[in-house]
Amino acid sequence: MEKSCSQEDSRKDLPIPMENPHEEPLKKCVLCGKHVDYKNVKLLSQFISPFTGCIYGRHITVLCGKKQREITKAVKRAQIVGFIPVTYKDPNYLKDPKVCNIR
Repeated sequence: MEKSCSQEDSRKDLPIPMENPHEEPLKKCVLCGKHVDYKNVKLLSQFISPFTGCIYGRHITVLCGKKQREITKAVKRAQIVGFIPVTYKDPNYLKDPKVCNIR
């Protein structure tokens, strides 16, 4: 009553190679492959806080390091040229009456 182990029987016991079903897909940078220009104010304003004027960090924008640096440089350049304001006024106070005749 000896059982002989053939190669076919041993192959049936091996695990089947497959992808991990619990693995999350890699996050891809939104701007990779796109050109970032300081004149594109609509694009740049999405990466700036509307209340403080600060540039959002990488953990918020989910950009790669290269594109985050490009966005930062483009925002700074647009602020210097005057396309984007450096500081923002709180929207609640935009309709306040002028106290003095100062612009």
